Amino acid sequence: MKTADLDGLPEGVPDALRAEGIEELYPPQAEAVEAGVTEGESVVASVPTASGKTLIAELAMLSSVRRGGKALYIVPLRALASEKKAEFERWEEYGVDVGVSTGNYDSSGEWLASRDVVVATSEKVDSLIRNGAPWVDDLTCVVSDEVHLVDDAHRGPTLEVTLAKLRRINPGLQVVALSATVGNADEIAGWLDASLVESDWRPIDLKTGVHYGNAITFDDDSQREVPVESGQKQSEALVGDTLDEGGSTLVFVNSRRNAEGAAKRLAGVTSGALTDGERE
Repeated sequence: MKTADLDGLPEGVPDALRAEGIEELYPPQAEAVEAGVTEGESVVASVPTASGKTLIAELAMLSSVRRGGKALYIVPLRALASEKKAEFERWEEYGVDVGVSTGNYDSSGEWLASRDVVVATSEKVDSLIRNGAPWVDDLTCVVSDEVHLVDDAHRGPTLEVTLAKLRRINPGLQVVALSATVGNADEIAGWLDASLVESDWRPIDLKTGVHYGNAITFDDDSQREVPVESGQKQSEALVGDTLDEGGSTLVFVNSRRNAEGAAKRLAGVTSGALTDGERE
């Protein structure tokens, strides 16, 4: 499905998507559109990371705003809320006002009534409902990012109750639930009265391997040589090898302090790949 064929979005949005290089939708995105995500239908999108879940949410919210509605994007973390707000702000030039609310839990967030799209944590949304925020009644679309967290011992109950309350307050509410890891997507879809878009499609094939010594051995028994120099960590060798191919790397460590330390070490590897402008 071509982005030029998308209907029901604010004027200029399809052209903006093409300007971003999105000429054609990924298969899961096209399936979500066919399921009615741009027409107010509820959808559970269970698709792998990097397969376009966020765009599915954006299409739902933007089309909802185009119909005169108001959208809410629920995230599990405050840091993610700020990140998503910055991402969605690119739509402001097309008449879509974006706000974020993560702070004072004893506030009704009255100023958010003027925003077309609100980004907030589930705890904040729960607080807004309990504090009687009047604009909650105006919601027409709610997106639940990382919906598998309904199973989380700490955040799960709040997310589950919040979604249930929002659907009770707004009987015709469109709910779009996103997850790359939910194991019972069909049950979630049934609970939310939503169509299920489930796919294992990826834009790039995923291979699993173990780096040992000077090579990666993949699960299909193939190997790739990635030499580790004397005194070098394996993560540094892997990052350097990926940069040589023009790729990018996501490195996971077990704490915030170790993340900062790893970033400082890896800066020595990545510096040679930066342009003067990037380095500045």
